[in-house]
Amino acid sequence: MYKLEIVTPQGVVFSDDVDMTTVNTADGEIGILENHMLLLTNLKPGKITIEKEGQEPVEYAATFGTVDVAGNKVIILAEEVYKISEIDVEKEIKIYQEAKEKLENKEGLSLQEILKFEELKERAEALLKLAGVNPEAYVSP
Repeated sequence: MYKLEIVTPQGVVFSDDVDMTTVNTADGEIGILENHMLLLTNLKPGKITIEKEGQEPVEYAATFGTVDVAGNKVIILAEEVYKISEIDVEKEIKIYQEAKEKLENKEGLSLQEILKFEELKERAEALLKLAGVNPEAYVSP
């Protein structure tokens, strides 16, 4: 077992000893077990699955952030973390639609704005998929 903390700007979302954590990173999905090698990587939007022996896995939806694995302590710092059932689907559809529209008509956008809209689209798409919604089904033709 190791100590896992999930922290957002609003405070600590989760803090307990766990057996395994699965997260989406810049390098793909990884599983973190006790005595994992040292690691500092970017958290990508997606699901965080927390497993503890004898209990049902706990799942959260997370957006961008960092994952810091140091010895037997893992800290996930995320911009946003939600219980999957609490994802605001209507809000995410609007964010996805706006970002997709802006990216389709890039004229006049700076590189920084393009990167911002790509990040917003990726974030909304991941959250919608976790909520069981196909984001493309809500895009206006």
